Amino acid sequence: MGWLFVCFDLSVADKEDMRLANRFRKDLLNLGCFMLQNSIYVRACVTYDKTEKYIKAIKMLAPSTGQINIFYITDKQWSNSICIEKPKYNPSKYKKNMDESTEEQMTFW
Repeated sequence: MGWLFVCFDLSVADKEDMRLANRFRKDLLNLGCFMLQNSIYVRACVTYDKTEKYIKAIKMLAPSTGQINIFYITDKQWSNSICIEKPKYNPSKYKKNMDESTEEQMTFW
C-alpha cells in the first residue's frame, strides 16, 4: 500500500490558463485524489500496477504549461508525516482527511 502525491505549479496568467489549471484539479478529484493542499493532491494506491495506471492518466490530463511532480511513498512513510494545523485554519471544501477518502478502498482491500 502506498500513496501517490501529485504536486504542481501551473500557470494562471490568463483566463485560459486558469481554466486549464482548474480543469486539472477537477480531473485529479475525478481520479480519486483528494486535496492535501492547494497544489498537492494525494491518492491511495494498493499496488504499484495501480500507481502506474494513475501516473499514465495524470500525464494525459496534464495541461501543456507548468510543472507537475509525482511522488510515490509507502504507507509507513505517510504514517510518519506530521501535520500542523492552526485552530483558525479554514481548509478548502475539497480538502478531506486521509481516512475519509480511503475507507471504501481499504474495506475492499
